Formats: sequence, C-alpha cells, structure tokens
Amino acid sequence: MPEVKAPDAFIEELWSYAAEVPMEQHPWFHGIIHHRWTPEQIILGEIQHYHRVRTNPIHWGYIMINTVAERRYEFMDAVLDNFNEELGRPRTHVDIMLQMLEEGGITREMADDTESAPGTVAAIEMINGCTMHRSALEGLAMLSLVEAQHAVVASKVYPEMIGYYGFSERAAETYLIHGVQDVEHGARQIEVIKESATDAETQEKVRKAVKLGLTAYTLEWDGHVQAITGRREFWSGSGALNLRLPTVRLARPAR
Repeated sequence: MPEVKAPDAFIEELWSYAAEVPMEQHPWFHGIIHHRWTPEQIILGEIQHYHRVRTNPIHWGYIMINTVAERRYEFMDAVLDNFNEELGRPRTHVDIMLQMLEEGGITREMADDTESAPGTVAAIEMINGCTMHRSALEGLAMLSLVEAQHAVVASKVYPEMIGYYGFSERAAETYLIHGVQDVEHGARQIEVIKESATDAETQEKVRKAVKLGLTAYTLEWDGHVQAITGRREFWSGSGALNLRLPTVRLARPAR
C-alpha cells in the first residue's frame, strides 16, 4: 500500500488518473465540440444519457443511506446539496433530460423502450455497485473528479448545442445546468476527500473509488457513441494506464 500523502499531494495524484481519460477528449464530447455528429446522432446519444441519469436516485440513495448509517454527519451538507439539485422538484435532472429528447420527437416511453448500449449498462452497474457496497466517502470520491471535469466540458458543449446544432435553450438546458452546478458539486466532493482521507488505508480506498468512477463514466460516454455507430468500441483514453503491478519472475529460463 502506498504511503500516506499530504491532502494537496493526494488530490494531485487523483487528478493524474483523470488525465489518463480526459473527458473533453472522449469521442462523444470531442465530436460535439468539433462538429463530428449530426443533431439526430446527438439525440441517439442523449437517450443513453437519459438511461444512466434515470438511475441517479439509486446511487444517491445509497450514498445518503451510507452517510447516515456510518454517522458521517460531516458529509451531510455535500450529500443533501447534490441530492436536492439532482432530484428536487419542480424539475428533476430526468425531467430536464427529457426536454432534449422531446425536441427529437422521442417520448419517455420511446426512450424507456430503447435498449441500453454496452457501455451504458456497464456504467450503471459500476456506479450503483460502488455506492451499494462501499462507504459514503468512497461513493462521493467516485463522483468527485467526474463532476469537476464535467463542469468545464458542459460549458463548452452548451454553446455548440444551441449554436452550431440549432437545439433550443430548453433542449440543451442539461448542459447549461451542469456547467454551473457541477463546479460546486466537484469542489465540495474534493474538499470532503481532503478533509477525510488523511491516512494510508482511507487514501487507498478513495484512490480505488476515484479510478472506478473515471472508468464508469468513460464507459457511459462510450455507450453514447456505440448507440450512434452501432459498434462495440471502447475509448482507450489518451494517457498510459497507471497500475500498480508486481514484477514477474519465472522460475524457468525465458524463451
């Protein structure tokens, strides 16, 4: 197990894992920003986005339950703020997602009847599984660097949606909201990590949770592209995969 790091150094390490799969360079977002996709293809991708977003009550529910069960009351403000912004009325995140689909002639029933792409399925299972089986801190850590990146990317996607692609502001509202709210979401979650992950064991748990989150959401974006292309392809990222591996020493001579 790696030695404990100072909070700022630990956060810097976590960002190095995000640099392996920078969100803005994923073909889904890169394709929107650089006008690779058509409006019709974007709607197909956004149906997959809806499939993942409709499960938000599941993973936020687990994080809320774990926060209370573990008596981590110091997390409650961060958890409640996210929970209310994602699921609070008068409009939930799902309601806002449906605005985009409606502009493409897709009803909620049609979206629900659409099959989830392989990347979408994998992302949902990883996200829900993490929050179900791991601690509240690990659940927040899983989301932290994803939300921090998404704020920046969404602020670049939104003007392309209403400009080049011609979607209405109502249809593209999800990206306007992400560009604002995810700044605070990511910052709050990273601050929780800095305050709570102060020993080697906790840092290792957070490290693994952050890596899981980065992989899960990369798979979600893969699902968007898979729905467009009909190809079972997964983005490899743009940086080397950083794994802690042993040295293999065979007892026989190498061939």
